Amino acid sequence: MKIKKKIIIPLVLVILIIIIILINPIRLYNKHQLKNLGYNETSINTILDNKLKDNVLKIEYNKTLDYIFSSKEFNKKNFDIYKELEYIELDDYTKNVNLLIKKGYNAKEINLILKSATNETLTDFLEKDYYENISKFLEFNFSKLENIDRYIKYQNDNNIDKELVVIYVNIGLDKEFYQDTTETSKFSYDMLINKYHGISEDFKPENLVDVPSEYGKNQKLNETTLKAFIKMSEDCKAETGNKLLVRSGYRDLKDQQDTYNTYLKSYGKTYTENYVTHPGFSEHHTGLAIDVKAESKDVFADSKESKWAYQNAYKYGFILRYKKADEKITGIKYESWHFRYVGEEIAKYMHENEMTYEEYYVRFLDKKG
Repeated sequence: MKIKKKIIIPLVLVILIIIIILINPIRLYNKHQLKNLGYNETSINTILDNKLKDNVLKIEYNKTLDYIFSSKEFNKKNFDIYKELEYIELDDYTKNVNLLIKKGYNAKEINLILKSATNETLTDFLEKDYYENISKFLEFNFSKLENIDRYIKYQNDNNIDKELVVIYVNIGLDKEFYQDTTETSKFSYDMLINKYHGISEDFKPENLVDVPSEYGKNQKLNETTLKAFIKMSEDCKAETGNKLLVRSGYRDLKDQQDTYNTYLKSYGKTYTENYVTHPGFSEHHTGLAIDVKAESKDVFADSKESKWAYQNAYKYGFILRYKKADEKITGIKYESWHFRYVGEEIAKYMHENEMTYEEYYVRFLDKKG
């Protein structure tokens, strides 16, 4: 018996050594393959330990998988969904993906949820029950996860195209004007100021300059806006024989309050609410808005200058801000005279695609969260 034990023990050791020798080169080769694809060391070990090498080699490099394989939250049973995901830089990515999978969301839905989320809005969303057909509201690149309940309610109340639902809710049209407003202290040429978005008390427009007297009496505008307007006015004169003039440019909070009070006294509350915004919510606070008048006639809409401006203003970076067809979106009755400087690129796009500035803003400029 002792002799047999002496023989068996070394034999087992030899076999183990042979197995190790045979296995290590295979693992080393597999690691080499995965490393060449771009996977990091932690991911490679996870792939090999879970016997997923062949699956991964078919996929080649996948940034999302590389991140998830490196996470302690990796769950092999979710692999088929993991491989369909587009990585979004959010906190606790793998953990949250697992929670979404557990709730019943598929890969397409998870991609849309994460794309439309912030860390804060995702945390709130994960506390809610499963939403059926959520992708119909989140398929647009301007969708916001935090608005999902509002999208659903607005759709139920109005039964309109879902893209319009998302746009209108993002604008704020599911709420009363001046309700749940935001404010900004930062000036920008593409800023949105309306009945939902105002300026703070410390807001200061940039580069305010006096309008030369031949273009307007006792008025100020942003310098870039003024230069564009003067060019537009001179070109208008060259083609129509008359200049465009500034009736009203920049207004501070007191000026806007005085304007509101004057209209209120003269025309009543309903009319005033339709035509004059509350102090803090007027584009005139930015120095980018101009109430334009014609040199030839008192009624701007009846002048040849107005017809020229409607056709050509976009070439100079201006938009007619409050059109008749847009009253429900802008919250302002038609103003034939109110132009807003947004820059030539935006103005050209809006001219070619016929949309309000609210729609343009929520589609292309608004930030998540």
